[in-house]
Amino acid sequence: MVESKILFKWQNEEFEGNIEKEYDHSYLISVANPNEELRDKYLSRIVISKKACQLSTRTA
Repeated sequence: MVESKILFKWQNEEFEGNIEKEYDHSYLISVANPNEELRDKYLSRIVISKKACQLSTRTA
């Protein structure tokens, strides 16, 4: 799978990142704009349900 940009909501905050791996019902995401908790506890990577995600249509 080619890395894709994605937007997701976690603990009532919105984040964006890149999909590193796709699972049946979730994604492993490398978070581009992590908060302190994501950075310290999860090393800026997290598995999120596909239901909480939206593929980004932003272009660089």
